Amino acid sequence: MKKVSVINFKGGVGKTTIAFHLACYLSRDSKVLLVDIDHQSSISLVVLGQTLWGKMVKEGLTINKLFESYCNRKINFPGDEIIVFNAMHKKDNRVDIYQNLDFVSSQFELDDTEIDLASTVYGTPAVSDWEKRTLIARWLDYIYTNGRNYDYVIFDCPPATKIVSQNAISCSDCFVIPVIPDELSTRGVTHFESLVKNKINLKLEHTKQYARIDDGQCPKNYVSKTALAAIIPYMIKQAGRAASGMTDIHTNQLNILKNRWGSAVLNTIGKNYIGVPESVSNGWPVWNWGRNSKNVKPNVIEMMDKICEELKQRVDAL
Repeated sequence: MKKVSVINFKGGVGKTTIAFHLACYLSRDSKVLLVDIDHQSSISLVVLGQTLWGKMVKEGLTINKLFESYCNRKINFPGDEIIVFNAMHKKDNRVDIYQNLDFVSSQFELDDTEIDLASTVYGTPAVSDWEKRTLIARWLDYIYTNGRNYDYVIFDCPPATKIVSQNAISCSDCFVIPVIPDELSTRGVTHFESLVKNKINLKLEHTKQYARIDDGQCPKNYVSKTALAAIIPYMIKQAGRAASGMTDIHTNQLNILKNRWGSAVLNTIGKNYIGVPESVSNGWPVWNWGRNSKNVKPNVIEMMDKICEELKQRVDAL
């Protein structure tokens, strides 16, 4: 099982779009679990639609239940009841595609639970810090032992690196960073990579030692060193007369990215094409929505295919 966090502490860079398309792409041939851990719940609305998402929230069957179970011991640690199986079909029962794609939704109250997590302590501080940051890893262990096997788990993360995001990182084999190549985002990639390595992975390893967590107590889905799989240049603006086909700012910053990160930068460039946001807002990847909209040109579909295929190759190689 390969686990991937799609993350950047900067919002509006295409995390949800990338996570959604990657999950749909992988589910063509593999069993995939897509997990929304962003309290804004954007991908929950995309995948489930307003009605089904509202039903899951009302019944308390979202990822929030997992974190609430730590803060409030009267709430049971969840099992697979928070998973929406064959989620795309459940959203629109006229369409029987992406049968291998299951989904766990989020809800707005997850932001409140994040605050509760920070202030809740059971046992020693080290033990408490370890337990509250490995909840997702423990949950994946639990559903696996109860017969829920996935080839890939994709996390759509919020634009923050608080406890909920750290949970995703602590069980992910790798993370990918969508980034708009401007000066702020380019500088931010270096900081973010260091943050994952030194403030999340390394700090959690120290916490594990202080808490005296042995191998028998450690979740099997815990990952001590989460690798950077790819930096994805995305939402790049085009300039038809420019030699590069892109605006000067995006051309210059993309060169800076490639000089600094080399092969970590995805070869395929995600351009700011018409049709991608329209597809996602209608709840479908470009491959499907393109059949219903003249806005989704063949080059848009080809771009998303290449992005997802290159990401798959990088994830599989880890």
